[in-house]
Amino acid sequence: MTNLRPNHVDGKSIPEQMELVLAKWKPKHPDCVFKHYFYNKVDDAHVPFYHPGEHENAKEWEEALQNKPAPGLMPVLASGFEAVAERLKAQRVAMGRFNQRLHEINNCLDAILSKHDLEWSVRTINARRKHDALRRRTLVLARKVQVLRNRGYALSGDEDDLRIKLENMEKSVQDPAVNARLEELWSRLIMLRERAQILQSELQKKGLGEEQGLGEEVEVRVKKIVEDYEKQLQHLKKECELIKQDLEDWEKEHPR
Repeated sequence: MTNLRPNHVDGKSIPEQMELVLAKWKPKHPDCVFKHYFYNKVDDAHVPFYHPGEHENAKEWEEALQNKPAPGLMPVLASGFEAVAERLKAQRVAMGRFNQRLHEINNCLDAILSKHDLEWSVRTINARRKHDALRRRTLVLARKVQVLRNRGYALSGDEDDLRIKLENMEKSVQDPAVNARLEELWSRLIMLRERAQILQSELQKKGLGEEQGLGEEVEVRVKKIVEDYEKQLQHLKKECELIKQDLEDWEKEHPR
């Protein structure tokens, strides 16, 4: 005579056990085991608005909050295939925006480099050429002044002031700190461009497509560098124009 097997285990019938198995896969069921806590970057002002959801376990949420990998992150529960898929889709969209911004930064840097090659380099060469011409004229004027002094002619107050101003301008234009500053600004532009290329390469290696950028912080830094660079060139141009104007005024007052 064969033994009959019971149709229940641990006091639960087969239908009850089936319900238990199904419950473990239902996203909104408290006993669901197919779930995971992801983390969102949240502003400090929005942190108080984060709390366990309707179908979340408060204890598990608090544990996830305590185990957050970095400050400013808040746990967000994803239960079931659909929630995980939505999370992956949102991450892909975010990385798409990031890569797009990266392309914008690259295009901006390309424009800056092109502008430097086509405009600022030419203007710098012209400014140096004018400076050399004015320097030669200044030397001629200085020789004439020295001849007058050797002959016993005393310089007037205006002439002596002009001599001092010319000497100061010559020193300021030839100051190595100006060229060093220009080289520093140019190096920073090159470093930003290389950093943008590295980030784009990393995104492409991860298979995220071509979509976002570096953010507003780098744009502000690039803008500041370009503005400083332009100020240096404008300062050099202004000094050259002042020297030229002073020489023209002096020659009008002291014709040959």
